Amino acid sequence: MSVVALTELKFSLNEDEFYGHLRMKKGSRRAIPIQRILEAAKEIPNPKVLYRVSEAKIIDANSFTLDGILFKSALVVDKIRKGGLIFPNIVTSGVEIENYCMTMNGMLEQYITMELCNSACRFAQDAMAEDVKRRYGTELVDCLYPGEEGFHLDYGKNLFDLFDDVEKTIGVTISETGLPTPSRTAYSICFGKK
Repeated sequence: MSVVALTELKFSLNEDEFYGHLRMKKGSRRAIPIQRILEAAKEIPNPKVLYRVSEAKIIDANSFTLDGILFKSALVVDKIRKGGLIFPNIVTSGVEIENYCMTMNGMLEQYITMELCNSACRFAQDAMAEDVKRRYGTELVDCLYPGEEGFHLDYGKNLFDLFDDVEKTIGVTISETGLPTPSRTAYSICFGKK
């Protein structure tokens, strides 16, 4: 199947949710420095998404392939057996906001900017779920990320192999150990049910 690239997403921050996550009341005196940081940075995130529908083949109780690329995870094999569409994906907050964060000197500025990166990454995940529903008429019911629940981090590199020129398309690279740049990037295998 063809790859879907969502590269023109217009990020909008849900400030009420953001302040709720920080356990701070928007508009309070304590929130004034946070509002100043957000005003300077909230237009910088440039979230992007790559995803595709993949054909899965189970090899044994712990091994499977997606479009011919080998993975190992008993939990993923179990989810494949349950049926439905399989969506390997990469979502990112964008290199722009992470680069901006690195220019911050104060701890509060860095923390708030990294939380903004996290919000942009969640925004990209939500945009992918909406696009999957629109294109394929299916809801994403679960996502498994390399590095959790017996799905070894090394297999993140294999997820990247399912896509051509990830860096050129969405600005993301992955190290030999499976760590992405920018760091506020998530890659997973999601499962859809009609």
